[in-house]
Amino acid sequence: MSIYYKTLFSAILIIFASLGLGRFSYGMILPDLQNSLQISTTQAGFISTANFIGYMIAIFFVSSFYKKYETSSLICISLMLQALCMFCMVLFSDYLFISFFYTLSGFFAALSNVSVMVYIAHVIPSHIKGKALGIAVTGIGFGIIFSGFIVPFIEDIISDSAWKVTWIIFSILVLLISFFVKSGLKQHDNKQHQDIQEKPTKELLTSLSFYKIAFLYLVFGITYVVYVTFFVTASIDKYNISSYEAGYFWSVLGTMSLLSGPLFGTLSDKIGAFKTLIFIYIFLTVSNLIIASNLGANSLWISAILFGLSAWAVPSLITLLSSQEFGVQNTAKVFSLATLIFASGQVVGPIGAGYIYDIYNDFSNIFFLCAIITFIAAISSSIFFYINQKS
Repeated sequence: MSIYYKTLFSAILIIFASLGLGRFSYGMILPDLQNSLQISTTQAGFISTANFIGYMIAIFFVSSFYKKYETSSLICISLMLQALCMFCMVLFSDYLFISFFYTLSGFFAALSNVSVMVYIAHVIPSHIKGKALGIAVTGIGFGIIFSGFIVPFIEDIISDSAWKVTWIIFSILVLLISFFVKSGLKQHDNKQHQDIQEKPTKELLTSLSFYKIAFLYLVFGITYVVYVTFFVTASIDKYNISSYEAGYFWSVLGTMSLLSGPLFGTLSDKIGAFKTLIFIYIFLTVSNLIIASNLGANSLWISAILFGLSAWAVPSLITLLSSQEFGVQNTAKVFSLATLIFASGQVVGPIGAGYIYDIYNDFSNIFFLCAIITFIAAISSSIFFYINQKS
């Protein structure tokens, strides 16, 4: 593993920038953004959905881009353009213009995120691949921790449109990281290009294995995005806590995220990805049920811990399954297709949750629905594991 430290460090930074700052920090700035723009929860959810629409569109291109261009250059340019789009968001006060640039930000985030995940699956040996992919996704946790502390700090200093100052800081960091990570990926870049025939897309789409992977990723796409988008807002709404207190919960979630990928990635190397996903979706179910229930503000600690500990292992396990079920040469295409279905769930989640809240004025229904969906995924993972054991 030691020869891959530089590559893994670069991967962590890439995911920290593209997803940790570019996407998951949105949940922390949402209350101030919504208050500053005077928009409804549905409209706030639409901005989040716009990012996922851009992410989904990018999936149609990422596999071909990955094969055509050097990985380090592709990711470097994608991060630069994402930083530019994030900066453009603060220039407007109309949520539609903000949504437009957040769509572009999501597009470039997908290019860098999917590319680095597939790249890790290509260059890391199979016996430590789950652990390596898990280490890479700790970038999400670092982003959540960072935003959990910096957002309340900025809001305490600046009373008017603090989210804009925070977002500028995030965009600058994404730009700086784009310059730094290029050299870290070049070390093993020659290993990604192999003259092995890929399976045709039609053959992949007629495979039961693909739909097992895609279904589990779809469930994650629908439910996790609701949690990270509305966790802070729901905490403040249900228990009337301050943004500082919500930030503590958010940072705990991020801290536990640092353990999620390595812990469950290592476990999957030993017991298999499908069996590992059973535990993950049970944890996510309990996490959602806690927010859906009125157990008091202290229960949010348990919810944040369980969610952070489990959620961020899912993308790495889906990448691992794509590689195991279809071979390294097909990983980019399979993961891209599965991510397309996953991204469709991301699009539906925020705006659907926002719409439900505006009707019932209560977040409990939203998180209870998410708990039902994740429980179905836990049962499905058990069935898929049983099928794999029999075959």
